[in-house]
Parts: sequence; structure tokens; C-alpha cells
Amino acid sequence: MVPPSSAKTLPPQYMVDLYRTLADGTYSEQKIRHHGANTARSFFNKGSSEAVDRFRFEISDAVPNREEIVDAEFHFFIHFEARWKHSKGHFVQIQLFEGNQDRLLESRLVSAYSSGWEVFRIIDSVRRWIAQPARNQGLKVQVLDSSGKIWKQQRVYQLQSFQKSILIVFSKDVHASTIHSSSLTLNGELNNYHEGTPIHENSIESIEKTSPSRREHNITRRTRSAVQNSQCARHELKVDFEKLGWSMWIISPKWYNAYICAGACAFPLGQNQRPTNHATIQSIVHELGLASEVEAPCCVPTELHPVSLLYFDEHMNVVLKQYEDMIAVGCGCQ
Repeated sequence: MVPPSSAKTLPPQYMVDLYRTLADGTYSEQKIRHHGANTARSFFNKGSSEAVDRFRFEISDAVPNREEIVDAEFHFFIHFEARWKHSKGHFVQIQLFEGNQDRLLESRLVSAYSSGWEVFRIIDSVRRWIAQPARNQGLKVQVLDSSGKIWKQQRVYQLQSFQKSILIVFSKDVHASTIHSSSLTLNGELNNYHEGTPIHENSIESIEKTSPSRREHNITRRTRSAVQNSQCARHELKVDFEKLGWSMWIISPKWYNAYICAGACAFPLGQNQRPTNHATIQSIVHELGLASEVEAPCCVPTELHPVSLLYFDEHMNVVLKQYEDMIAVGCGCQ
């Protein structure tokens, strides 16, 4: 099946805020600042709704082998009702366990007068769960009052009633062939989409490799006319995800300007056309007709920037991923 629209399944606010931070920043700032990560995945609790102090996250099939996990965070929202603030002291203790109190991961004191997210770093646990899924017994949160007494589940439930706890896993691509051969996964993505099978989240990576006929279709008649009568230059290319049929699973952005490099690389090549030395020699050989099989240099991107996409994967987890080489920033003859 194809994932439902984001209007029916809301992404975690943390993921939305992280996406906005990347989208609003300059090119040099558009990095997920977690040890070189280019991907962030969010997971909601899949445990029993009755066990309000236990959390289970299904992650074994969500992170592909070609990615390295570089960080993992458990986000736990804490809120105290007014009736508890004065009767239980100024501080409470939060203890986080892996499994059923088998392994204490962290214990911290928090103010009983504040509300907000508590973030626990649990990268070692997540790596164990990925390597050995059978060891994934989830997390347990235990709250103690100032006297050291464990709060009842009903009181812990009060802490969780306002926000859903989530697991965020940060990763990065480690195989160069995957990073640079982006069409490898895009083709799989499109095939799965058109066959009506679940979308595979690691495969949106190459809209700039859309077929020439589709690129042509997205250029207005006015732009097309200008391209045919101009030298190599950059022109607008609006990629609308709704028109591509991808709006059901891409949350943001709704569209972006990929730009396209088009126009003639006519002899003699000027410096404004940013020719390589090879393109200069190729242009001369073509002009003089020294080799019939040698074509004129082509107008191609000389600089490409990434785009961050926020979307649903096949398991309905929300993923934020930075895809390289998505926007043509400069054009030249090569």
C-alpha cells in the first residue's frame, strides 16, 4: 500500500522543527549536526497502551545496512500537575532502564516546577537492537519522588498525557556508491510506487535524473524558446511533488526549484561559460572538424546543492534526509 497523507498522520513536532532549521539555513548551515549524520528517523512507541511506563520501538528493519548509526535519543516529555508540585518536593528522579529494569541507562534529577522534554542519549542500546533484534526489550521509565518512593503508573501516565515519547535515530551513508549513484535507489522508489507496494525510504535521491522528456515538459514555452536561442545558462525547473504523484508520502517541501542547465556551448568558449580545459580542446576539435565523432561540449551543472526532504517511510516512520546534488547552482560547458 501507499502511505497515507501527512494530513492523516501527523509527524512529530521535533522532526518538523529540525526540517525547518535545515530548510531556513544557508547552504553551509544545512547540516544535521549529529556527528556527520545526513538522516534522522523518528519512531513512536509500539508497546502496550496499558504499560504507560514502558516503551518499545520497532527499528530492526528501518535502518539499511549501508548506513552507520551515529547517534540515538529517547525524547520523554515530563509534566507535573499542580496538585503534585508541592506535596512531593522540589525535585523528582527519573530513571531510564533498558528492558525490564535489567540495565540502568541513566538517572537524573529534574525540577518538579517545570515541564518539557527530557532527552536521553541511548546510542549503545539502539546499536544492540539493530545488531540483535531479539535483545530489543524496549525501555522503562521509573519516576521517584523526593523521598525515593516510586510513583504509581497512574501518576506516570500524567507525565505522558500531553506529548508522545519518541526515539530519534541519526545515521549517515557510509558507502560512496550509494551517495553518488543516487539513481540506484530512485528507480526502485518509482517502481515500488507505481506497483502500489510500500515506499522504500532510502530512495528519493535523484530528481535531477528525471528523464529528458519530463524535464522538457516542466520548462515553460517562454523558457524553452529562450534556451534554444541562448548560450549555456541556468533556467528554472520547478519540481512539484504533487504532480509527480509523491505528495502522499512527502511531507515537506511541497515543491522545490531544481533548475536546469541548457543552451549552446558555441565556439569560442568564453570564461563566462566556465569551460574546463578538456571542454576548450573539445570545442576546438569539433569546430575544426578534426574528428567527426566529436560533439560540441554540453551545458551541465558545475555546482550542485542538497535538498532536505521530510517524508514517511514504508513503516510510517517519519524520516528527514538530506539528498545531495539536487539543485543546480552553477552551469558551464564540459
